[in-house]
Amino acid sequence: MAKYRVSVDKDLQDIVPGYLETRSSELPKLFAFCSAGDLDSLGKAGHTLAGSGGGYGFDRLSELGKQVELLSRAGDAAGVAGRLAELKDYLENLEVVYE
Repeated sequence: MAKYRVSVDKDLQDIVPGYLETRSSELPKLFAFCSAGDLDSLGKAGHTLAGSGGGYGFDRLSELGKQVELLSRAGDAAGVAGRLAELKDYLENLEVVYE
């Protein structure tokens, strides 16, 4: 059973899988930025996540993106790493239901 269940408008069922695949495929890059201490790139990526997730109905994704952005700007690399771990868990344990 999925840890996170999100209801999404059925009109989005053709584009949501690609959107989520893109987010998942970006994770290694985000973790690499974190390992390198590249908070500027992480802040930009977080901003993108914050802006896009809600449009598809993934409010938790948007919230995590916002936190990554804010923590990056604050120079909190450990905080960013924690949010990235949460993001990875979210994407790996997400079940989308189209209604």
